[in-house]
Amino acid sequence: MIDTNYIKQLRIENHYSQIELSRILGFKTAEKYSRRENGIYNFKAQEIFLLAKFYGIPMEKFFTRKCANSEQIAAKSN
Repeated sequence: MIDTNYIKQLRIENHYSQIELSRILGFKTAEKYSRRENGIYNFKAQEIFLLAKFYGIPMEKFFTRKCANSEQIAAKSN
């Protein structure tokens, strides 16, 4: 799962507005970004990629720990 709290925290700590991030993702309005950040809609893989590139951090940081642990367990069982 995408950690929307982390995404919001990153935006605030780096002093960006939702309008600025919506432009990075190619949205015409901040409303689309806001709905994703608030968990109403899910971020798409391409959007997470763009955010990771913009902030200069690995994509894995955007996933909840629970999700990451589940993926590690699944990988070990294969």
